[in-house]
Amino acid sequence: MSAGVRGGPSALAPGARAPRARLALALGGGAARGLAHIGVIEVLEREGLAVDFIAGSSMGGLIGASSSTGLKAREIAEAARSFRFPRWFLPGGLMRWDSLFPSIARLLPGTFEELATPLAVTAVDLEEGTQVILHSGPLRPAVQATCAVPGVLPPVRLDGRWLVDGGVANVLPMDVAWMAEPDIVVAVRVGAPRSRRIPQLQWRLTSFLSRLGGIVPNPATAKVSFEIVTRAAEILLERQTALVAAMAGPEILIEPELGDMGLRDLNRLEEALRAGRRAAEAALPEILRLLESPPRRPRSGERSLSLYFDPVCAMVVNPARARANLTHDGVLYYFCSPNCLDCFAREPGRYLRVAGLAFAPKRTIPLGPRRSSAGTKEAAP
Repeated sequence: MSAGVRGGPSALAPGARAPRARLALALGGGAARGLAHIGVIEVLEREGLAVDFIAGSSMGGLIGASSSTGLKAREIAEAARSFRFPRWFLPGGLMRWDSLFPSIARLLPGTFEELATPLAVTAVDLEEGTQVILHSGPLRPAVQATCAVPGVLPPVRLDGRWLVDGGVANVLPMDVAWMAEPDIVVAVRVGAPRSRRIPQLQWRLTSFLSRLGGIVPNPATAKVSFEIVTRAAEILLERQTALVAAMAGPEILIEPELGDMGLRDLNRLEEALRAGRRAAEAALPEILRLLESPPRRPRSGERSLSLYFDPVCAMVVNPARARANLTHDGVLYYFCSPNCLDCFAREPGRYLRVAGLAFAPKRTIPLGPRRSSAGTKEAAP
């Protein structure tokens, strides 16, 4: 697939190849609210707009991986009808991937290299506390890792690391999308409900059962406790998403109106699809305008993902949107905040050698030739 605009007469000479804008999607985390991504993809698909690169986190990584296979939005939606979050959550229990997303494994190919559209998903190294960008090799464990919500799904062991949900560090990976050097980034922010009441009856039940059972856990108290933890996660998610959007703003930010839909409401698929469609349709005129006349940006000319890392917090930094930069020993470093710059300026040696290895401020990842949905390779644009 290649991004472009529908129709229109061509002013090019016979046999000449029309220049086209490159479009990248950044799909954010939000658990069940991320089902709205399918509605957004459906509108882009309907309008004949294809995508050159997808960056996803958490549910955004799962939906992005499904779309990268070449599946149509209606096929992804059909698979999503099987997604279910159990009504009861036992104390200390971790759910199985197959019980939450029973139909996904059969839709995904074995590796990133088999995808029709280049994809990167984010995860977090649980032991090191650093963001990990997964872009090659085994696909299914990478998707499981980006969705491995701590305390809900078990961490995923991959390449010697224990990985958890990408939303822990980067809930809306716009910075990763920009690193693919697109002309336009369209980001979909699903976030979390801004306010939600926890019924008073649940509080009273919790208090009663706690006195009755002492420290012995039981499913009823666990359910209420999980409601509290979920709401706390929703608040954190909403704040983090707003911060990321401000730091690495996309060309277009789509925000489906999902009301009080919670992170666990996988049964509200149709509502999420409608919200995604409405939000994408509202943004469509601006998307088409930008695709007709994309902003001029310098490009390397290579099909690659150029990642610049803040040496202090190890976050991916877009040089055009970096909050600060500093040249040290002839190397230019970019920083996500003045605070990271100050830390680096005081003790550069502390951050330039990690686990005995020299820190690399930039890494270039070849994306390779594109594959069509039929599985044949296409030349790079």
